[in-house]
Amino acid sequence: MSTNTTDTEPRAADDPRSDESNEQSTGSGLTRRRTLQLGTLAGAGSLLGVTGLGTDAAAASCDRPDSIVHLDYDDYGNWEELYCVSNGDPDNMTIVSDPTASGESALQLRIREDDHWGVSTHYDFEDGLFELNGRVTFALNTNWTMGGRNAPSNCRLWNCAIARGEGSAGGGIPDGTNGWSNRLYVTDRGTDPNGPFHLLSNTYHMGNGDGTGDHDYLLDGEKYARGSPEIESGVWYDFEYYVCTNTITNDEANADGIVRYWLDDELVFERENFQFTTDHADNIIDTNGPVGHYGGRYTAPQTLYAYYDDHSMALNGEFEFDSC
Repeated sequence: MSTNTTDTEPRAADDPRSDESNEQSTGSGLTRRRTLQLGTLAGAGSLLGVTGLGTDAAAASCDRPDSIVHLDYDDYGNWEELYCVSNGDPDNMTIVSDPTASGESALQLRIREDDHWGVSTHYDFEDGLFELNGRVTFALNTNWTMGGRNAPSNCRLWNCAIARGEGSAGGGIPDGTNGWSNRLYVTDRGTDPNGPFHLLSNTYHMGNGDGTGDHDYLLDGEKYARGSPEIESGVWYDFEYYVCTNTITNDEANADGIVRYWLDDELVFERENFQFTTDHADNIIDTNGPVGHYGGRYTAPQTLYAYYDDHSMALNGEFEFDSC
């Protein structure tokens, strides 16, 4: 399905340090989200077929996942009922009726010309998670471009997993206790500034001490790439991500933290040697959600739009799990 956005405004990170502050969410709604998350729905497999936001009761019969949460944008007039904001302008995100991947509504995120930020949003986990398996459908507007710069350009599209703290972004250096993160970017590295585009996984972790995070491009020949997918503007893609914190032995972080990506059900990225944390009580996965942040030392060449639909999350486990 193609998007139909033009240059007109709809109604409804080579060096990511510049103008990218730490992910400290603000806003309310945590109590309401937790209440709904702990509610039950009748019947196995009921969650993904219902409206609104809830928990799959079938998952409760197994140790993993704790629950499955689905955010149905069709039932909300205001996206801030679902997500908090840490950076950027909340007016840059809105719920729209066209384009959508399914149902009647999707999220539209804008990054204005000559600006860095759209907005960074978060669905928060009040008690933190050791594992997160998420799914979302995304698209770039039909005239998305990353031109105007001699070097490659990067734009963050999704916060896959963030442990909040000064080590999670903006030049921070994770020490095992002060935050970490994994984020998905779209990039024009190895391609034309007008597309098709490639993907980039950026991770702030204990093994990287330069304040920019590791840039793992999903390109042929890159160590952890399992494919080199091309992202066409105006096309919906199913993106799935899995992040698992590392184990800890004698207060030391073991190099076994995991990040995996799938695009349209194909494994495209796998890395299993991260040291994220030495503190399983206070430095685990706090949040994930849609984001738009262009460049760092450079800005968007024109006003750009990204679209999101069908955000689901398996908490402390995976969507598909072995029989109990």
